Parts: sequence; C-alpha cells; structure tokens
Amino acid sequence: LNMYSSSALAALACTFTAVLRKPSEGYKLGKLSLALNTSSKLVGELSLAVTSYVFAFKEPIQALLPLILENQKIALKFGTTYSACTNATCYIIRAFLSGSSLGPLNKEMVVHVRQMTRHKKIRPYLCVIPIFNAIAKLSGGPRPPLCDFVQGYEDDEQNLSKAYEKRDVSLGEIIMTIQLMVEIVIFRRMDLAERIVRQYPEYFDLDGMPWQFVTIYRTFYLGLVAFHCFRETQDQYWMDMGTKAITEMEAMTNECKWNFENKMLLLKAEYHFCICEFDKATEGYYLSVTSARKHRFVPEEAIANELAANFQLGRGRIDIAIQFLTGAIECYQSWGAESKAQILRSKVQNLAASTRTSF
Repeated sequence: LNMYSSSALAALACTFTAVLRKPSEGYKLGKLSLALNTSSKLVGELSLAVTSYVFAFKEPIQALLPLILENQKIALKFGTTYSACTNATCYIIRAFLSGSSLGPLNKEMVVHVRQMTRHKKIRPYLCVIPIFNAIAKLSGGPRPPLCDFVQGYEDDEQNLSKAYEKRDVSLGEIIMTIQLMVEIVIFRRMDLAERIVRQYPEYFDLDGMPWQFVTIYRTFYLGLVAFHCFRETQDQYWMDMGTKAITEMEAMTNECKWNFENKMLLLKAEYHFCICEFDKATEGYYLSVTSARKHRFVPEEAIANELAANFQLGRGRIDIAIQFLTGAIECYQSWGAESKAQILRSKVQNLAASTRTSF
C-alpha cells in the first residue's frame, strides 16, 4: 500500500459504509486511507469522502465539523474549487442538522455562498438554499438574497419537484429532509406529510436504502411523521414505516451511541404511545430528552420535549406538559429558533390560562 492507494481505499470505505452497511469496516478503511495519503492537494477530496460520509457513523458529528471546515480551506488553497464548495456544503448541512447555533451558522453560510458565486458552482449553492429558507423561518429573520444564477430557485417545493423530475436523488433528499424536519415536525405541518410521502415514494423506501448522512435524518424524521399519522388514521402503512425507521436507527445506534441514541429512543417512545404502552412511552421520552442533552443535539432535545408534552396533554396532565414545553422553549431559544419558541410560549400561556379557569 502507498499514497496512490488512498483514493481507492476512500472509495472502498464509502462502499462498506453506505452500500454494505458495515460502518466499522468502512471506518477502518477510511482511517487507513487518510494515513496513507501524503498529498496535501488530495486532502480536501479524500477527507470529503471519509470525514463527511464515513466517520459520521462512528464519531460525534460535532467533533467532525471543524475537520470538514479545514478540508474546505485546504481544497480552496490548492485551487480545487468544486471540492472546496462541496466541503462547505457538507459542513453547512451537517452543522444545521446537528444543531449549530443558527445565527453564527447563517453568517458562515453567507461567506461560503459568496465563494460558490465567485466560482459559479451552482449545484453546491442549490444544496444550501433549503438551509437558508429553514433558518429564516425558524429565526423569524430575513433570508439573504440569492445571486443571479440561482434566481427562480427560492421555493423548496418547486426545487424538490425539479430535482425529482431530473432524478437528482441526492439534492432531492436534502430538500426533503429539511422539509420533514422544519415544516412538518418542528412547525407541525402534518397536513403536508401524507401528500409529500405519496408524491415522492422513492424517497421513503427504507428497505435496502444506502446509508448516507442525510439519510439518517430523513429516516428519523420520517419515523416521527409516520407514528403521528398512524395515531391519526390507524393506517398500518404508517406503522410499518415507523417500525422500519426504528430498526434502521437501532442499527445506527449500535455503530455510534453518541450520534443516534437519542433519535432511536424518541422513535421508540412514539411507538409505545401508538400502541398505548404509556409507562414505556413516558420513560422513553425522558430518556430521549436526557440523551439529546448529553450529546448536544439541541433541536432534537427541543423536539423530544415538545412530543413528550403532546403525549402528556393527551393524557390530561397539563402541568407536566407545561414543564416539557418550557424545556422545548429553552432549547429553541438556545438554538436561535425564536419564531418557534414564540409559538410554544403562546401555547404555554393558553394552557396555563385554561388550568386557572378550571378551578
């Protein structure tokens, strides 16, 4: 083995992780790939594959973010601009999904898209438009104006439709995941859920699906949507989808407890809620909140708190629900999602008022 083997090993590492679903073997190959590489020029490309895609299944994602950003700087230094812009895109998506503070992240994004604009790298730019839209909606602030060559791509649903028509699965998956997270799960637009799932079935087939970083989050949020829809409709289609998501997340948790445990616990809590195992659901929500806090996934801690509150409200326990909602508000504030925090503040005020009038 020598430095010329490093690229082949990186590709093999990605195959073992994403296709064969053997992240431990992929991780070892990825480590060897980086160790063998002695070309500074190749760092941006090799680390893009290994750090961004393989290591995320074995190491805390928050610890990988500075490495991805450093890879972007190295690639830019050596003039490999597409690799630099792709590293920047990977950084932005992973930072957003894992809960980096929205204000500073938004400022970083502006810097990165200026570089994409300067080098006319359209596709990496298209991949971060959903993040711009999501931060604006969550924070309640304005979205930075788009540059000329991506005018007409402001709307996420239109972009998803275009990606679907062009069979651009990776771009469509990014847009879909952000929609599931922000529009449907966080802002509770469950009316969109069934329409989107039925309209784009290929994005929701969890059987044999390659493991990509964004896929992890799509699986997680799809599972939450599925269990909600099952409680509303009692349609077995949704229960099957939710239980498949649990199976996927259990496998991922076995690979990296830090990154995936809280997600698996929340899906299981929602499952127990669906089948009226209320004691197990109560424990599951508590464990998910605790795990998300311990592993620094702020948005997921907020979501777990809110779903726990909805569960308690369904059982008539308003005081406990308010406690969970208060926890969710604190998390959303900490993340920078002021718009969502304000919605929950109003909900808490209404619940507190109804409690007072009932006595």
